[in-house]
Amino acid sequence: MSDRQLLNNLVALEKFLNDIDGLHDTLLHEAVLLHPGYVNHKGEMFEDSSLPDARLIFQSQFADVAAVQLDLKNVSRFRLELTRDFRLEAEFDGGEVVLYLCGKQSADLSVIRAAQAEYRMLGRDFLGPTYRLINPWSDESGTQI
Repeated sequence: MSDRQLLNNLVALEKFLNDIDGLHDTLLHEAVLLHPGYVNHKGEMFEDSSLPDARLIFQSQFADVAAVQLDLKNVSRFRLELTRDFRLEAEFDGGEVVLYLCGKQSADLSVIRAAQAEYRMLGRDFLGPTYRLINPWSDESGTQI
């Protein structure tokens, strides 16, 4: 639906927060940490001190946007509180993008820090089994099958 938008300045960050309405009325559907490190066949560990990347997919209730995909590079902090409503606030601090998923006042519960962030809006064509944004055991109306 949209091209990737880099969050590299305050204008881009404010546009992102406005476009997604602070993640209000969204559901965190997927959160994945992607670490560049690995263990080889001899049990030796490589790049174990490297920071991971992350991808988060938030399913939305917007009529024209099925989800928001957020990609993060070099994640230094990843703390999520899943029992609270999302009220995303964000800033730049110490050369990192800082995302307060439940608002800055709840930074001790839910915060993500990364060297770089970008996002894209996923259209209605992303519904279904690829992202499993709908229950695979229900029909399109949500009725259990």
